[in-house]
Amino acid sequence: MTDFAVGPSFEIGRRIDIRGPYSWFVVLKPAQDAEIALQNFMADLSAVLDVPVRVVRPTGAIIESLRAALGEPTDDAAVLTGLDQADEGTWGALDINRSGFARPGAVILWLSPAGLVGLCQHAPNLRSFVGGSIFYLGSHGETMTAAERQQRISDLEMHFKITSAEVVRLAESRALPPEPHFVEWLVLLDRGDLV
Repeated sequence: MTDFAVGPSFEIGRRIDIRGPYSWFVVLKPAQDAEIALQNFMADLSAVLDVPVRVVRPTGAIIESLRAALGEPTDDAAVLTGLDQADEGTWGALDINRSGFARPGAVILWLSPAGLVGLCQHAPNLRSFVGGSIFYLGSHGETMTAAERQQRISDLEMHFKITSAEVVRLAESRALPPEPHFVEWLVLLDRGDLV
């Protein structure tokens, strides 16, 4: 795991610079105080990128709503929220219309582990836009410390009675159940590429 001195806003900003325009990311939001964490994350990311960062919440006709919101302006960073409860049909519609969401500015999907499962299961083309750029945000809007990560991984190993190596092996062979806990586990292991 690459160890950065500052939080995920630096890492995401760095990846945006590296990947350039049309980059997509997923940030797994904390289970508690997600709205406060979102505001802090957006402020930090804006400072790192030196561009505006705004929240995009789809309303009504989701495809038209998102296309309009992401299209004006197109060069800022847009944090897309409100998709945790999206059903298969919604994800499928987003996936089919993915080219309509292309924009020079970064798109960051603010999701729970369950929302990430929906993305992976029902929107494979959008998932490919994200690639391995999946970040886990701690409860105070920062990345988890190494000790916090290790404690959470240990808790998952104890609860499911399997090792992290077995989880990786199952994910590599596509035999890992698509449950939010396993998605979180892979992200904690820095193996978001296997989600």
